[in-house]
Amino acid sequence: MLLQTSFEKHVVTYFAPCDPRQGMGGGARVEHMVTALERLGQHITIISYDGSGELGLTHENISAGTNIVKMSIPARVPKIMKSLAVPALVLLGLIHTRKNGLVIAHSPGVSSGLIALLVCQIRRGRLIVDLTDAKDKDTPRAVYEQVLRSASVVFAVSHRLEGVARRSGARCVVHLPTFLDMSRFSRETLERETTRTSLGFSQFSKVIGYFGSFARIEGLPILLEAFSTVSREVPEAKLLIVGSRNVKGTDDIWRIIKDRDLADSVILLPAQPYAEIPKMLGAVDLLVAPKIQAPENEVADPIKVYEYLASGTPCIISSISEVAFMAQQAEAAFLVETGNAGALSDMILRVFANGEEAGRYAARGRRLVESSYSIETATDLIRKTLSAQGSAEPIHEEAGIVA
Repeated sequence: MLLQTSFEKHVVTYFAPCDPRQGMGGGARVEHMVTALERLGQHITIISYDGSGELGLTHENISAGTNIVKMSIPARVPKIMKSLAVPALVLLGLIHTRKNGLVIAHSPGVSSGLIALLVCQIRRGRLIVDLTDAKDKDTPRAVYEQVLRSASVVFAVSHRLEGVARRSGARCVVHLPTFLDMSRFSRETLERETTRTSLGFSQFSKVIGYFGSFARIEGLPILLEAFSTVSREVPEAKLLIVGSRNVKGTDDIWRIIKDRDLADSVILLPAQPYAEIPKMLGAVDLLVAPKIQAPENEVADPIKVYEYLASGTPCIISSISEVAFMAQQAEAAFLVETGNAGALSDMILRVFANGEEAGRYAARGRRLVESSYSIETATDLIRKTLSAQGSAEPIHEEAGIVA
């Protein structure tokens, strides 16, 4: 029996293509999954692969119950050479995985799902896949679907990804949408003012915030075009961008800022430690997620939007993904058409001009995450799912967190 209902302590091997302390690149989801597993008394070893770091292998403790083994290879190394990381990661997995152990893959991709599957086959482990995104371009479809079919459980972050898993032949699919530890999202006025001061904002600044990747599907050029219009109408407006070019095919944000002569109004910061993000979210006046129309955005359930809502800050999001329509129904966020800079600038001006309305939306957003997307609710679902799997009891595959 793998996991008893009482949840005795076990060593869980978690394959993730990111360091959960970084937040970006799926790190936030990994961080919250690890926290939930720790609450269930599990000991976790994260095996992480970074294809754009300095060459090396590190091993460190990141909490009382979790340690991380991180393999890094410079981005300049040819892709054919990076393929040699696969057997090395399998070896690391075998070293840290016990016979009949629990193995979790952050995705069905090559750098996590394939490695986890190979380790499970050798160690006779039980594979859990956390399905959070569409298939990446580097993963063959046959590999992607084989990993899903081989999993004891697939946790799907959206209903659309549930369908993807089922069509791939997954045996047990459970809807586990984004969830957050709300204790991290403080609304203390003193902390907000201290953070604003540290970022150089005055009490009169109207600060718009964007947090995340510079990938093209995120729509940052749309936000910068809209902000160019807003800054002419609201001279005290500032745009805070926190993130990085963490994937291929990113927008050259600094060039766009210079071309639009926005350097004096835009504050561009590199990606911050995930622990720092909540207080920065609460320090701005408006948060924007300007995602464009793209298959990846249609199937995913972006954690960024949940974090925006949890912060209690008014937010504007593109009308794409399940969370957008959920927020619209709850009147918890302002929605705009994807790719429409004019509609986005109009909505930003509307929010700035209607503080009371914006405050009501923000309060509903925070309550929505507190009531339906908390780490407590998710941890209970994970416990029930793994208990049923470990004891061979039937599991209701449609289970999930509901709004």
